[in-house]
Amino acid sequence: MYKRVFIALAVAGCLAGCTYTEPVPTESVESAERPPSPGLPQPPAPAPSVVPRTLQGQFQSQAAVTLGTATIRVADSGTVLQLDGFTTGAGDDLRLMLSPGILAPDSTGQPGLSSSTLIELGPLSGSPQQRIDIDARMWSAMPSPVRSVVVYNYADKTTYATANLS
Repeated sequence: MYKRVFIALAVAGCLAGCTYTEPVPTESVESAERPPSPGLPQPPAPAPSVVPRTLQGQFQSQAAVTLGTATIRVADSGTVLQLDGFTTGAGDDLRLMLSPGILAPDSTGQPGLSSSTLIELGPLSGSPQQRIDIDARMWSAMPSPVRSVVVYNYADKTTYATANLS
């Protein structure tokens, strides 16, 4: 008799473990579907995909005396690089670059860019005030965070100046 009861309980236990039960909806799903109740605090609005921020730095001369400020303003609609009070040495093919590296002393103590990656934005004009628009897609496709703006003489393969951003 005990043997039959034991077998019956074992079979019932195995079958109970194999039955499917649907998951119970969570409270957050239900509250998202209900209209908001007056007088109760509401959850914060979803954050935008890009948090507006500003990065800025002063140019530090390297191969040519360079002055000015680089400011990058990031927003959902795109990114703007603004150069203010900008002057640099003469060159045949000066270009503006972005880099994930920063200007810092290298192993010999000489200032150098900590990354060899340069992302070209285009040629520089001779104006002390310059604005370069970077569309949102290009900005979000950057392989690394941008940490500096570089003035590069493409003809001579020489870095004229770097502005570390913070």
